[in-house]
Amino acid sequence: MSPTSSDPTERLVQFSRKQLWFVLVFLLVLGAGQLIDVFFPGKIPLLVGLPIAITIFFATPLKTDGIDFSSASPAMQALRNDELRQLARAKAFRNGFFVLLAYPPICAFTLTGLAVANPLPAVVGSGAWLGAVVCLASLLWYDR
Repeated sequence: MSPTSSDPTERLVQFSRKQLWFVLVFLLVLGAGQLIDVFFPGKIPLLVGLPIAITIFFATPLKTDGIDFSSASPAMQALRNDELRQLARAKAFRNGFFVLLAYPPICAFTLTGLAVANPLPAVVGSGAWLGAVVCLASLLWYDR
């Protein structure tokens, strides 16, 4: 099927993938700001509004003309009941879960040698961020 197809299900899938990409970019920028704040405290005033500005900039050109977002629409039901998408979502959740299990011990051993002022928020915050990023990236990878 061509990318310019007028099929409502295909347009809903394309819109969903664009939203996932925007969330992934937002999380990457937000995580970079958090890592800069952890390793270089006090140097983040400009990065506080950057993820918000990027999200607003990229979210405005999304065109939703003619897409029915109601839960009873056939396109939304087809998207929700797609077995390949459900499998991709299950694999992405699994990948994010395993990262959340493996990351804290690895990060704790890594931060032992570094001079981080408060390592617990760094481990918890970056672990949650990394789990969400891996889950979103895996979902985008498996749901091609």
